Amino acid sequence: MKARLLYAAAAALVATALAFPLWGFAMAAPQYPDETLHLQIARTGIVGDVQEVSTLQHFIGVRFPTELPELRWATGAIAALAALLLFGACVGAGTVGRVYRVLCSVALVTFLVASAAVVQVRLYQVGHHRDPNAPLRGMRNFTPPLIGPVKVGNFTVWSFPHIGAVLLVAAAVLTVAGSRKAAA
Repeated sequence: MKARLLYAAAAALVATALAFPLWGFAMAAPQYPDETLHLQIARTGIVGDVQEVSTLQHFIGVRFPTELPELRWATGAIAALAALLLFGACVGAGTVGRVYRVLCSVALVTFLVASAAVVQVRLYQVGHHRDPNAPLRGMRNFTPPLIGPVKVGNFTVWSFPHIGAVLLVAAAVLTVAGSRKAAA
């Protein structure tokens, strides 16, 4: 019975993740001591200090992504995972139910790993596919890490999971725990 409750809670967390930003960025520089610029990646796109960051990135040749097609499939996948997990909370405790819950757990963890890989590829592209005619040409290519800081010119850019991603990871932990309870 506890595996079912864990899966119901995981389904609720996954569905709730759609209401929050998934990833965030914070940019700080010594010449702006009282201001930190923030960007959030939400299911609807990039929100936050978009205009300011876009203007600053123009100087170093970064092509600011205006569209993130990955968000369309990610949003659909998150909604589908929430439905699958909710069904996992309803299936029986027999072998079929246990196998189904394990497969749901594997699907959620696979989604998280694949999403992290897609985000890292996008971060690489931002720092390497730059305009060679940018006003500031002395900048070397860079790759922001998935989590943590990177120095870009005078700016320190922090990349971090936002509330939506934390909810997805928490749901994955619950599904793994639910799968282990079902197997015991």
